[in-house]
Amino acid sequence: MNRMFAVAWREFVSVVWTRGFLLGVFLPPLMTGIAIFAVFLLKNMEGPRVQGHVVIVDQSGLVGEAAVKRLPEDLAARSKEKAEQIKKAAEKATETFKLPPDQAAQAKAMADMQTKQMIPSAEVRAELGAPDQDLDKLKEILRTTEIKAKGESGNADPLLAVAVIPKGATEPDAEGKFGVFDLFVAPKLDIEIQQGIERSIGDAIVDARIASDSRVKAAGLDSKFLRSMLARPNIDAVTITKSGERKSIGELQMLVPMGFMILLMVSVMTTGQYLMTTVVEEKSSRVMEILLSAVSPMQLMTGKILGHMAVGVLIIGIYGSVGIASLIYFALTQLVTPMTFVLLIGYFICAAVTMAALMAAIGSAVNELREAQTLMTPVIMITILPWMIWFVIQRAPNSPLATTLSFIPVLNPYVMVLRLGGSEPIPSWQHPIALLIGAVTSITVLWGAAKIFRIGVLMYGKPPNFKTLIKWVRMA
Repeated sequence: MNRMFAVAWREFVSVVWTRGFLLGVFLPPLMTGIAIFAVFLLKNMEGPRVQGHVVIVDQSGLVGEAAVKRLPEDLAARSKEKAEQIKKAAEKATETFKLPPDQAAQAKAMADMQTKQMIPSAEVRAELGAPDQDLDKLKEILRTTEIKAKGESGNADPLLAVAVIPKGATEPDAEGKFGVFDLFVAPKLDIEIQQGIERSIGDAIVDARIASDSRVKAAGLDSKFLRSMLARPNIDAVTITKSGERKSIGELQMLVPMGFMILLMVSVMTTGQYLMTTVVEEKSSRVMEILLSAVSPMQLMTGKILGHMAVGVLIIGIYGSVGIASLIYFALTQLVTPMTFVLLIGYFICAAVTMAALMAAIGSAVNELREAQTLMTPVIMITILPWMIWFVIQRAPNSPLATTLSFIPVLNPYVMVLRLGGSEPIPSWQHPIALLIGAVTSITVLWGAAKIFRIGVLMYGKPPNFKTLIKWVRMA
């Protein structure tokens, strides 16, 4: 027993005190900090400043003049509206997360920076073209237009877009359907400005439809009233919890199962890859033969698995602590419970033992890392399958699909972790059964891996296939 724990300690230290592990664990948070710092360095950058004009060819005779007048006003109002949305989002986040004054000031500064960088500054005017204007000539001008920022040398008033409004856009056909209008834009026109032009001209067309409708005229209504009446109302969602009422966090609830799944997969896959690599290296360098002279194959494999599981626990501890601290700091502890973390550790043990045993068996059966790729493919595919359907499981954690996958060996730890943060509570009876299935699976895989490990660590030459591995399990 002491020898087994000695092997485990050796494996743990050999992994943790390596430059690669330290970089892999601490580099992502460091890169995130650098990215945030870079954002602050770039806070003085501004969004695109575009100037030019739009030609509106109105073949209906009802839209052109109104569209020409409202286009510059709508673009300015759209920029102001987006700026207000960013400002309100920052204020809502400050209120929801109960940020202290200094962080609230930082959130406001960040919102101002986003407003400055993301919202284009456009000086776009519109002019009315003749209904029979040569469109091919206008398209040729668009084809050679160079979009330049305000103040740059070149054409100070380039043609940015041409809008063609047919009669069918304002007059319905026999089936009561309206036609579409065409918008031809210059190359590399900013998407925000293009969408602003589309929205402005589209609103002008809708106003023309309303103004020309005899039923609307008879009722004495105008387009502004109808638009305000049909506009979708804003919603102030509130979540009722045991500790009181809180602002609804919306999409953040969906990120919890994703975070659990990422935490589990990173810890399990990292430790599994490290274990397989060490086994292959020790076997190819003949160090394995020296180790087996001091410990039995079962003690060696078990010690390696325990050592690398400790590495996985360390990874979960580091990132889990950061997650818990963030939830406490932003007053979002209602998203998870202490039992959730207990179950997470339980499912991690099941998944880690299974993965480590499979990786140990694969590492012992091959002579080089490239030979392990064929044997690793089905193992990786099994672990990735729940990740591919995480959204379906998260939205319906008690669906027949999610429930069935929860009781399938090897898959069930990953599926249950996804369901932990789902939109519905899991029936309490399913956790003991899932943990039991995970434990039985781990023991079974460990038993089979031990048989393969006992033979494979001293076998050299051509790597075995799956048929040979099964034969080793039977004969050992």
